[in-house]
Amino acid sequence: MHICTHTHIAPIGRAGETSEYLRLSIDGLGTKSDWSSTDFVNHYFNGGGRGVTFTQIGHSQKIISAFIDRRSKALKGQIASAARSARGGSVSYSFENTYDMKGIVFSIGDTTISGSFSGKSVEQNGIIELSGSLDLYLDDEFADPLNVGVEVDDYRPGSILYDNIHKPLNDYLRGRIGLPTSGPQRLGIRDGTPYAMTGTWSGSAEGRIYADPSRSQYTR
Repeated sequence: MHICTHTHIAPIGRAGETSEYLRLSIDGLGTKSDWSSTDFVNHYFNGGGRGVTFTQIGHSQKIISAFIDRRSKALKGQIASAARSARGGSVSYSFENTYDMKGIVFSIGDTTISGSFSGKSVEQNGIIELSGSLDLYLDDEFADPLNVGVEVDDYRPGSILYDNIHKPLNDYLRGRIGLPTSGPQRLGIRDGTPYAMTGTWSGSAEGRIYADPSRSQYTR
């Protein structure tokens, strides 16, 4: 699977003037079937803390497609600005941001994606041609099976988590199925082992942009 985002702009001004474009391509997205939310939780309880990659569990394409949808315009502008600063020669740019992925993969929630561009550029007659490699990274941890912002791993009576999270949730779940909120049966959350969730993607960026940012669609 391959993602490519490529935008052209028609020539501006004099006949024969060069048009702008900047293309981002991401490879190696994988095709494995997606884990369900239950799979994430089951691995928390039964996986012994073994880390997983998004290629293995099948969400690689969803995550990076969402990232490209949200960030491609800004990322192109940032790479273009780095190329203008270089004015020929080596170009490098690093980035990092946090994204809400609950609507894409609920069990991932908020996660940080970082990356870098490294390449070269040549400037001639007000045009910069650039090309190079694009690398993206995601390094996260599944430690919150309830998605309530805290890992529920200590539910002893008298503990803060038990009194404020586990017991109210336990009583709520019992009430939902018609059981009294106290008694020998417990519907509580047993503790599991957090595990790493990682992703790496590689690709490329190449294009031809105006050296003058006031004439360009690619600006920071």
